[in-house]
Amino acid sequence: MKTNRTIALLLTATLFAAAFAGCLGGEEETEDDTVTVKIGFLNPQTGPLEADAPGFSWGVAQAVDDLNAMYEGVTFEAVEVNSGCDGTVGGTGAQTLVDSGVVAVVGAACSGASMGANAILSAAGIPMISYASTNPSLSSDADYPLFYRIVPSDAIQGPAAADMIADAGATDLAIMHMTNDYGSGLADAVEAAWNETMPMCSAGKIGYEETATDFAASAQAIADAGCSAVFLSSYINDAALIIEALHEANYTGHIFSGDGPAGVGLYEKYAGNDSGLANVMVTAPRAGATYGDFDARYDANAADVGSIKQYVLTAYDATMIIGKASQTDGGITAGIESVGTNYEGASGLLNFLDNGDVGGAGYDICTYSGDSADADGGFACAKYWTAEGGVQTA
Repeated sequence: MKTNRTIALLLTATLFAAAFAGCLGGEEETEDDTVTVKIGFLNPQTGPLEADAPGFSWGVAQAVDDLNAMYEGVTFEAVEVNSGCDGTVGGTGAQTLVDSGVVAVVGAACSGASMGANAILSAAGIPMISYASTNPSLSSDADYPLFYRIVPSDAIQGPAAADMIADAGATDLAIMHMTNDYGSGLADAVEAAWNETMPMCSAGKIGYEETATDFAASAQAIADAGCSAVFLSSYINDAALIIEALHEANYTGHIFSGDGPAGVGLYEKYAGNDSGLANVMVTAPRAGATYGDFDARYDANAADVGSIKQYVLTAYDATMIIGKASQTDGGITAGIESVGTNYEGASGLLNFLDNGDVGGAGYDICTYSGDSADADGGFACAKYWTAEGGVQTA
């Protein structure tokens, strides 16, 4: 038989549990009976992608607004922290998100930051969806559990870039690359694909720290070797500096890059005349069909938002997937996999593979005209690449 003291203790415990049950799993009940769902957001507020961070933040904020308009009795909130562009900063940011009680995490952007964050988040049972990390190593579900991404691996971008370079008529290739996870991974993928049929230039593959700012010696070596093409596995700031250095070295070959510097923002970072970017070509993940109105919203605000459009779209999609998954039965991870099947996103039709990757819709092949005042901002994507069809005209 329960005594009055026992009953009182049980009642107190029951009330305590009811009051705080909603705090578990990234959800928190408020006084007006609405539930707050906290979505973590790893944003590169410092480091080489700092200039793109406001655009990523805009995409996430737009998704949060849309989620709040979509569900009654639920308030969605983005908890944004700095992920920098390396594992240490990413790991520190991830721990802050764990302590904040997020249900899942959007990010990170840089591959190294995602790797560092995943160690913390997966240990806490919290899944993450990256909107921009492309290092091939992240495809390992064993090494990076609970990691999803809605951009394809650079193991796919490597062949796309190699075909782009060959299609432009290059006969040999030099590569300049950051020695971080993104730069090295993409450079290795491009080199492997290129070497299947074509030779490297004698200048070879030149690595540099992502904080480097002096590229004169490397540019001169490529010019002196007479390389017909150079591929930059870079971010936007270093790509601008390298292109300037190549022109100063009187290099006359083709200049190519991957998705790191892709977009009209390169004109802003390039210190020389716009014409110095004429005929520079890049690969960027191809959206294919876009669903909903967010793509149009971005276009209407592009001048203010800036950033790399495709990754603003993927930041939006990652947030939407997590928000919708939080409202499904069976747990957040199962919800992410369910929502992420045939998901009609702003960045295209998405399907998570068993390892959390997506196959993607191929890559746009885009060329700078050398005049940012052009109607298209001096950056047009007249060709694209798919694994099935190779280089094709858009």
